[in-house]
Amino acid sequence: MFQVKNYVAAACVALACAVAAPVALAQDVLVVNAQRVLRDSQAGQDMYQKLQQIGETMQSEMAPEQQALQTELTSLETRTQGMTAEQIQADPALVQQLQAYQRKLQTNAQKADRRSRELAQTERNALASFSDAMEGAVETVRARRNGQVVLVDANVYSVTAEADITSEVITQLNSTTPTIAVTRVTLPATPAGTPQ
Repeated sequence: MFQVKNYVAAACVALACAVAAPVALAQDVLVVNAQRVLRDSQAGQDMYQKLQQIGETMQSEMAPEQQALQTELTSLETRTQGMTAEQIQADPALVQQLQAYQRKLQTNAQKADRRSRELAQTERNALASFSDAMEGAVETVRARRNGQVVLVDANVYSVTAEADITSEVITQLNSTTPTIAVTRVTLPATPAGTPQ
């Protein structure tokens, strides 16, 4: 009888451990919605506004040259309207104007491409800074909650409210890093004919 009780007790302990272990493990796993942190945190909103402002500045820098090119194109179209290719080729001054316009257009396209790459690099740098700040906030919340693992919700099928630390991370990030430094990247101009 004593042995049966021991076996039953041992079985109960084993069953309790088998049930308690996953529950304890589940409490160690926390989940954060990184997209929501980026969208709703002060740092994410600040970064977005700064990137938008840099993009608008870049566009305004390009606008006068693009407007001048459009005006020149309209003038050239008016001048060549009704002319055949042979008539255009017979006018050396017009041919030079068309060639000069093509060079200006190509130079402008290279500048626009460089501005696009500058903005993309500026955005990557800003996102890296944001990621570093978010990592610090996540680590603070993880330590406070005694979590062992923090997963990004994009890789999680289902999560309970207790395991979701997104709001806590946003609050922590707002208190420690309300702004993100966003520095415009300026790439060197590539000489004409150089591959980019």
